Amino acid sequence: MAKLHSKLIWVILIALLVFVGYLYWIPSQKTDIRRDAAVVAVSTAKVETKPMIRSVNSLGTGISNHSIQLISPTSDFVTELNIREGKAIKKGEVIARLHDVQERARVTELEGILEDQKRQLDRLKNLATTQATAQSLLDEQQTRVNTTLAQLDIAKAQLAEMTIRAPFDGYLGLRQVSVGAYITNGTVITTLDDLNTLRVAFSVAEHYLADISVGMPLTVTNAAYGNITFKGTVSAIDTRLDPVTRTVTVHGALPNEDLRLRPGMLLHVKLELDNRVAMQISEKALVPQQQKQFVYKVDADNKVTQVEVKTGQRVPGWVEILSGLENGDEVVVEGIQKLRSGITINRVGG
Repeated sequence: MAKLHSKLIWVILIALLVFVGYLYWIPSQKTDIRRDAAVVAVSTAKVETKPMIRSVNSLGTGISNHSIQLISPTSDFVTELNIREGKAIKKGEVIARLHDVQERARVTELEGILEDQKRQLDRLKNLATTQATAQSLLDEQQTRVNTTLAQLDIAKAQLAEMTIRAPFDGYLGLRQVSVGAYITNGTVITTLDDLNTLRVAFSVAEHYLADISVGMPLTVTNAAYGNITFKGTVSAIDTRLDPVTRTVTVHGALPNEDLRLRPGMLLHVKLELDNRVAMQISEKALVPQQQKQFVYKVDADNKVTQVEVKTGQRVPGWVEILSGLENGDEVVVEGIQKLRSGITINRVGG
């Protein structure tokens, strides 16, 4: 009985010791938990100074720098064709000639009449110096000469219409007529395109109008050439906006000496609005509060401080910092919801 009583006492003592130890252990654990809770896991990044490129993308259509249809100005038979389809031709070269026998004869006839009338005019001028009555005859003859000159100019113009020449350097299109065919006024003979410079016409939203100017760089791509880019510049901006789509038509000029780009192509245009070096951070680092923007800046002790920043231009994923930070400063980009000034952070990504 005494032994049982002794064992019971020892059990009670041990239980008391365990209970007392437990009472001391609980506050210690709570302190450790609070200490661990004060350290927040976040991702950070450095403030960088790098090129900031703002651009706008659009779909455009290729058009010739100069493009015309060569049309017959009169009706007659085709006696000569100099159409090498797809080949280059120089300004002034003969493309087609119509039957012009009558027109040549008319010019020759009027040149002969004019020469005879000028001889008579010269005789009357000599007489007019001595005979007053010859002055009226002199005036009449001068009128005849002037009339014939006008008729000769018309005849020469009609003769010139029978020969169709290239008005500028370019490349001939497909032939639409044949030698010997009778064509009428307005018949299309072929086309002529200046392809050494290709223009691209595309539309830009009204929002970007103030950022666009002549001479800005642009690049285009086309499905036929994969990822190959063709560089050019803005050559013209329309003076009017489309009132339905609220867009403005812009023309770009692309060097095209190798003739890889053709009129009518669907072109993917990238217009570079701005390209400059700027201090930037990730947009995810911003904490908007009313009309202001803040970030959490990390100090040397891994503690964060909320700092107001002034932002500038934005590009996808990045924002320009005008003031509030310095190049190389470290800011929090993920885990911001758990932060407040003075919190210690633990980096888990970058």
